[in-house]
Amino acid sequence: MKIKNYVLLIVMTALGGILIVFSPYAKNGALEGLALAQNTVIPSLLPLLIIFSFIMKSPCCDVLSKALGVISQKLFRLPRITFPAVLFGLIGGYPTGALMTLQLLESDNIDKKQARCLLRFNMCGGCGFIITAVGSAVYGSTKTGVILFFSNVLSALTVGICHSFKNRKEQDCFYSYNESVSLGDALNSATSSSVNAVLNITAYIVLFSALNGVFHIPQRLLPLMEITNGVCTGDKIPIPILCALLSFGGVCIHLQLLPVILKAGMSYFDFLLFRVINAVLSFCYAKLLVLIFPVEEYVFSNTSSTVAQFYSVNVLLSVLMIGGCFVLIGDLRSKIIASR
Repeated sequence: MKIKNYVLLIVMTALGGILIVFSPYAKNGALEGLALAQNTVIPSLLPLLIIFSFIMKSPCCDVLSKALGVISQKLFRLPRITFPAVLFGLIGGYPTGALMTLQLLESDNIDKKQARCLLRFNMCGGCGFIITAVGSAVYGSTKTGVILFFSNVLSALTVGICHSFKNRKEQDCFYSYNESVSLGDALNSATSSSVNAVLNITAYIVLFSALNGVFHIPQRLLPLMEITNGVCTGDKIPIPILCALLSFGGVCIHLQLLPVILKAGMSYFDFLLFRVINAVLSFCYAKLLVLIFPVEEYVFSNTSSTVAQFYSVNVLLSVLMIGGCFVLIGDLRSKIIASR
């Protein structure tokens, strides 16, 4: 047995013991995470995810693909059937694009190469979360939310268009579902898969919130771990930096998408590289849009020296936690591939 397995066991056991010893802090953090998910993620994501999943699983997908699928064909050099997945992925929320891509892959409407192409750019926080929850609720400005959202969308579209040059010709073929699915079955399947996806997201938010309740991850590093907590709690972040963080998504989102990434035969570090590229582009687009449509800029709030000293002690620990998450993701990938 590899030594890293022993190290992983020790680390996870230690984390479990810490959560037990400091259970009051962990409980308070978990409750805050649950309330955050209940007030932001579930209302903004679940209804849209059900509707979009229903469209993807029903004959509506063929109708939409035939009507507007030429956009995917011309812009991204992908099959027309991918247009609904791109559209819903950019407006629905973080897991939507990946889930839509997985549906197309499992139904043999796209191959793994095309799925990997989609996963490199088809990921966005969603208009409900970014505009309403972040822009209007946190920053008190719908205009700020719109700038954040369109900066993320523009960066994703830029990556998708640039990536299309790797394909020598347009994918002009149109795939259609082989089996006719009743509307009732499509709705039940869409509801079930959407609820499972949202519960998965909620569970990750609660877990990271419980850990944050004990370790008090510095606000500047928290968005890299869990994006919802990072941007919806604590000090306001400058808009371009916030936009880059929203585009990156955070380790929590990456862990949720890991099964889809592996099924597409994609390396996590390939996915990570393109998240960084998307984040850089989002930062640049946000800078440009703020110049064109000025809004109030925010900086990290000042804190007392005592709090600052306390956080400085936890910076190294937080960095180690983030690094540990990346190592864990890589280890999970190798184990899954080896078991096949």
